[in-house]
Amino acid sequence: MKSLGKLFFVSALVLWGSDAVFAQSLKEDKVKKATEVKNLVDGGRYTFEASKKVMGNGDSRYLRHGGDMDVSKDTLIVYLPEEGKAPGTPVKAINAGITCTGFGYQMNDAVNGGWNIDITPKGDHSTEIKEITLLISPEGYATLDVMRPDKKSLIFYGYVKQHIAQFPPVSAAIVK
Repeated sequence: MKSLGKLFFVSALVLWGSDAVFAQSLKEDKVKKATEVKNLVDGGRYTFEASKKVMGNGDSRYLRHGGDMDVSKDTLIVYLPEEGKAPGTPVKAINAGITCTGFGYQMNDAVNGGWNIDITPKGDHSTEIKEITLLISPEGYATLDVMRPDKKSLIFYGYVKQHIAQFPPVSAAIVK
């Protein structure tokens, strides 16, 4: 009976120790991810990858084909469902996307350690998109709100990751 008690005690110590190691590993992963996201956002070059769209009635649905918004200091590429289509385009048609080189970009620190980013397209694209608000958590989870003139806003949930678009060099960018 004593050996059974010792076996139980040793097993409990091993399980407790492995839980502590696992918890430490999760904490290190969270810190590593937060550092990566901070570097991307502070560097001003990243991609918002949409995974879920919030409907006007509050319901949400996962996106089968996704959508994204690539941000650099001088170029904004928006490729999201319903954005960049000409009026009267069938719902199933593929989006043309919007590439914008003239926009205002304001970043503020959020209370939770993340960022609140407001992007305001200028010139030709101000008729398609009035303003974009991106709320990013320290771990990279994000909410994107695309406000459009005379239409309901589009809201997406997703995350921030390393940029995927090939942006033109700064000297080649055309400001409209």
